[in-house]
This record gives sequence, structure tokens and C-alpha cells, in this order.
Amino acid sequence: MAGRKTTRKIYKPVRVDELRPWSDLHRDLLELIVSRLCIEDVVRLSFVCKTWQYVARSLDVINQSPWLLFSFPFKDGKSKFFDPSQSKFYFGELPELRYLYIDCSKDGWLVLSCSTDCMYLFNPFTKSKINLPCCRSFPSPSMSVALSCGATSPDCVVFAIENVDEFRGVSIGICHPGDAQWRTVKYQNTDRALFCCGPGPVFCNGLFYCLSEWHDNLVGVFDPQNHTWSILRVPLLNLPLPRSDEGRVKHLVECKGELLLVSVSYPDKPFIFKLDLSKMKWIEMESLNGVTLFVSSHSSLSTTDVPRILRNSVYFTKHPRCYGKSSYLYSLDDCRYHPSKQRHVTPSVKATIVWIEPPKMSHLLFKSL
Repeated sequence: MAGRKTTRKIYKPVRVDELRPWSDLHRDLLELIVSRLCIEDVVRLSFVCKTWQYVARSLDVINQSPWLLFSFPFKDGKSKFFDPSQSKFYFGELPELRYLYIDCSKDGWLVLSCSTDCMYLFNPFTKSKINLPCCRSFPSPSMSVALSCGATSPDCVVFAIENVDEFRGVSIGICHPGDAQWRTVKYQNTDRALFCCGPGPVFCNGLFYCLSEWHDNLVGVFDPQNHTWSILRVPLLNLPLPRSDEGRVKHLVECKGELLLVSVSYPDKPFIFKLDLSKMKWIEMESLNGVTLFVSSHSSLSTTDVPRILRNSVYFTKHPRCYGKSSYLYSLDDCRYHPSKQRHVTPSVKATIVWIEPPKMSHLLFKSL
């Protein structure tokens, strides 16, 4: 229209030196951002500046999620990891695992054995390997093995147990990394209980605990300091008959200095008990109070406050009725199973599946899918 004046909005340029740097971002906001990032982006963020690196390291994977290790002893030496917190697979070349069996896992270390009666301690993340003493008569293929802690700790004890004399006794061997031979002792057992075929032994408060395969009321206890073996007799568990033909699978877990027993028969709900030594009986637990359990036949562990991991839950390895899944979990909060989101084609070669505790930034060591 004639006579109408148009006005232009003039933007005042801002000098670059007047802008506050990203490194001045308030710590609370930065921690919120880091908490919502995946591990890969946290690594990238830590390279921006020293301040961001400090925040990222203080928050990053303080409580790292355990990984599932899939070992294929008779294949080409390739192994696979599954991170349930990210629902991602990682692949790595681990020829050290070829023709070897995984006996147990602890603090990122594996106990490996082979048909020649040789045993090793191996860390798949650092590739560190420690030879253990060899013996023709012990250990044997029918043994069960446990570690007290990681192999680099001066308190590390390797524990092995097997049944002898037609189940009338047990043979127990212990050694430390660097020992020249096993220290083996045989103990009589009048209960004829199988302690090497039940849930894997667990180290708790300085003692190794073993649950009998057929008798929930018999708990074997070995003291590695005094070399004593005893059997605790507790009341039988009052469990309903499972609907599945596979029966019940049991797992022993150390959790904050207490011994837990997880009994599961999918699709029935799992039962969780705590061993009360003062009352000498198993106490059923209705809640884990925010703790998360990770159980398998070769290793079981507990964690707290792991990002993207469901609390008050139990994570299992793959079960036969959940074909195509790598893991599944049971939530005690909503009383139901949750299959893993990540699908996986079951390999034709049988794999050993074990929970293992990875160090920080372990995903950088392997290729992801």
C-alpha cells in the first residue's frame, strides 16, 4: 500500500568472545545429558574437553552391566558377547578359547580347562593368561570350579570339587595363581550327596558354598584358610511341582555378603531364597530391594543401579521356549517374564554361555552388530 512504511528487524551481531563455552555448562545438566546417552556417545563426549571428560568418567559405567559370553570351543575361535543394557552384540577373535571349556567366571576372569587336565586363568578383555598347575588325577572332567576373586588379586583362590568313592566322599583341591601344584584333600560324606553336579560353587564371606544336586537341605561349606569341609543341614524347600518336564534349575548367588538360591522352572515364576545362618534355614524373598541378579550354570552375580537394567529382577540365559532370544528376565515388581528385545539365531554348534563382568569401555575392544 502506498505510503506504508516497512520496518526491518535489525539483529545485533553477537561477538564470539561474549558467548559462554560449552565447558561452562552446569554440571547437573551435563550429568543429565550423559545419563541419557549410549556408551559410544559417552566416549565421544569425553573427548570434547577436560571438564566433560571428568563428568563422563565419574558417571560412565560405574556399575557396568554384565555381559553374556558365548563361547564355541570347536569352531574358529570367534566369540560373541551380548550386552543386555544396550541390547547389542559384540564379536571378537578369541582363539585362546578354542578347544577349551569354561568352568566358571569371576571379576572378568575365566577358568578354562581342556582334555589334557590343564587349566588356565584367562581374561578375554585384556588377553591375559595365567597357567594353573596340571595334575593327572585332579582336577577331573566331573569337577565343579569357583574363583574367590579376580586372578590379579593376592587373595585369589581357585576351588575345585568332585565326588569320589561312589559318592561317599568329596575331593577338594585349591590353588593360587603361581602355585606349582594343587593342594588336594578328601573328605568323607555319609549323606551320599552330589556336590559337584548341582549349582556352581559360590564364594561368600571367605567360604566356598556348594549346594547338593538332589537335596536342597544340604549345603557344603569349605574354608580355604583352615582347609575344613562341613555340611549344613537346613529344612527342605517347600516348592510346588513344576509344570515343565525339565524340572527346576537352581543357581547360587552371592549378594551383598549373603547367599541366595534362585530356583526356576519356566514358565513358572522363579523362587528366591536367602540362607539365614542364625536360624539355619532358607528364607523366601519377595523382593530383591533394587538388586539385579544375573544367573547361569557357570556363573551368577548381583549388581545394583546399572543403567538401562531392570532393578529388582533376575536375568537368565536363553531358555528353550524362547527361541530366537539371547536372554530373558523376570521382574519381581510386575511378576512376569520379559524376553530380550534383541533377536538372535541359535547357532548349530552348542555354545557355553556364561555371565562375565567386563571392564569399562569394553565395547571398544570388539566389533558390534
